Amino acid sequence: MEPISPTQHRLIVALDFPDAPSALALVDRLHGSVRWLKVGLELYIATGPQIVDELKKRGHSIFLDLKLHDIPNTVAGAVRSAASLGVEMLTVHAAGGPRMLE
Repeated sequence: MEPISPTQHRLIVALDFPDAPSALALVDRLHGSVRWLKVGLELYIATGPQIVDELKKRGHSIFLDLKLHDIPNTVAGAVRSAASLGVEMLTVHAAGGPRMLE
């Protein structure tokens, strides 16, 4: 595989699919041309953390787009869990307030 260019580090491809085979088919087609992949709520609910593990094994950086919004302790636990999966970026709703965002 050729090195990923600086431009490819800025592109995030959304894996907005209902299942892992569909998402992984796109990942296979993009092999070597993109580093960042976005896993959204639909795909994550359908596949669980296994999709993140598979994408990490393939060398990708993951943006987990679950739009976390809950009580502060729950969001903090979810962020820790996402970090333990190796997720580099995730979304939280600012509407949760300063305490939740801390």
